[in-house]
Amino acid sequence: MIPRAIAIVMAFLFAFATPLVSSLRAQDTQTAAASKQELARTKFRDLTERMQKLMGILQKSEPEESKILAAGLHYTQEKKLTQRLDHAGNMLKDERWDEALVVMGSLKSDLSTLLDLLQNRNDDLRKLLEEIKRLEAFKNRVEELAKEQGEEKEDSARTEDLQKHLADIEAKKQQAAALLAAQKELREQTNELGVQAAAEATKPLAEKEGQLQQDTEKLAKDLEQTERKNAELNKPSKPEAGKPSEPTEPKDQPSPSAKGGSCSGSAGKASKSMGKAQESLGDKKPEPSLKDQDQAIEELQKTVAELEAMAEEARRELLKLPMEQQAKKQDGTQHATDTLSKDMEKSEDKGDNAEPQATPGKQRVQQAVPKQRAAAGQLKEYKPAKQKQQDAKEDLEAAKKELEDALAQLRQQLQDEVLRALEERFTAMLARQRELSAQTKTTDTTRTTVLTASGQLPAAVVEKLTELSVGEGQLEMEASDALKLLEEDATTAVFPPMVEQLRDDLGAVEARLLAQESGLPLQTAQREVEDLLELLINALRKTIERKEGGH
Repeated sequence: MIPRAIAIVMAFLFAFATPLVSSLRAQDTQTAAASKQELARTKFRDLTERMQKLMGILQKSEPEESKILAAGLHYTQEKKLTQRLDHAGNMLKDERWDEALVVMGSLKSDLSTLLDLLQNRNDDLRKLLEEIKRLEAFKNRVEELAKEQGEEKEDSARTEDLQKHLADIEAKKQQAAALLAAQKELREQTNELGVQAAAEATKPLAEKEGQLQQDTEKLAKDLEQTERKNAELNKPSKPEAGKPSEPTEPKDQPSPSAKGGSCSGSAGKASKSMGKAQESLGDKKPEPSLKDQDQAIEELQKTVAELEAMAEEARRELLKLPMEQQAKKQDGTQHATDTLSKDMEKSEDKGDNAEPQATPGKQRVQQAVPKQRAAAGQLKEYKPAKQKQQDAKEDLEAAKKELEDALAQLRQQLQDEVLRALEERFTAMLARQRELSAQTKTTDTTRTTVLTASGQLPAAVVEKLTELSVGEGQLEMEASDALKLLEEDATTAVFPPMVEQLRDDLGAVEARLLAQESGLPLQTAQREVEDLLELLINALRKTIERKEGGH
């Protein structure tokens, strides 16, 4: 934070700039222009002397602020501001108006730069804003890549789940087919016994039927899990926020899972029929058991057909996720991540011999690249790669978190810097406004005793009022610049309305001075500007103290 002493120097520079600008705007006589230029030259010499004295005082107590003054003095010498002011004065004495205007226009621009340099506004805030912009761009790229990687991982996971599901269906279908074949064979054996049969003949068949019943009952329970998995895999995905859900294509036949567990249901019915057939065979009644066995065969045939339909559905879903396309997408994400990693590294090279500062999240982005490359390799071999993709996604999400944390810290730092910059700016503005207010009061006292015979104001008074209006206009521009700072920060919402009011009040005062007002109403308006500046400064200081205290 720039100390109060430097704020005074800046206020002094404001005061110095006014006569110079006035000489640019009003050059009606050689004497007036030359005298203003001489005043500007004298004030600038006083300014540089103050800066040199302050620099020595602050070297031990405030070394950073001393460096700012040293930079200002170096800039003054480099731009030869004192010599150019002398040169402009000589041109005015020689009535070389056009040449003098060019020189003074250049001087005005360099003096504005000196003012910014002393306030240390542009450099620190510019660097902060550039760093926020740099990290924000990287965060957005990481976020997009993490999203892409997540989608690719979901595709790979779905492929793996569908493959496992299809293998499970095929295994269950084989079990059902084996049970169906065994039931058919047992039915033939039962049919050969005839109406009456000895216990020795029906007992082995009853035992076989009982074993088939148990195996089929177990299959029915296992099929409930298969059906739940099928329903889960075929559940419609939720549409993205703001996007209407796309209509699903009609299927040739309804999914078995849509019927409420038809595979397990038909297998369960087959198991019950087998149980009845076992009872009949146990009672040495083979003929009645044939009907139940036929019913069991019919239900098992349904189970096999329903499982085949479920398998076909899984195959169709797999065709929607071709491995070649997944591998191509993963390759693209990997290349984009690798490019991001290189861009992050390149952005650290500032090219000014400064110590490079590591970009948050860069290491995690770099770690994601080989995992993505391995995932693409697996996909090219027609193997799902969800674990590698999940690991890469976690790296990217961790990189995003690091960037978000760094951005939050930078934005807090920006807010702190903006508050300090505003407090320094308004302190300098208040010092300058008090000077303008005092000069206005003095000018108003003078004008009452120096009216011309015609009742008109003397030229010197008019020029002074114009000079004062220029000073108020400069403060109005300062208030506008302060609003820009608040817009860049966007976190101190309480201050913009007050600064807007300050800007408007200063503009009104400037206009009234141009209209040659200087009386009590105008002086009251100037005091109101001072009051508003004091209010802003106190509010800013309280905010800064509260933030420094952790509140």
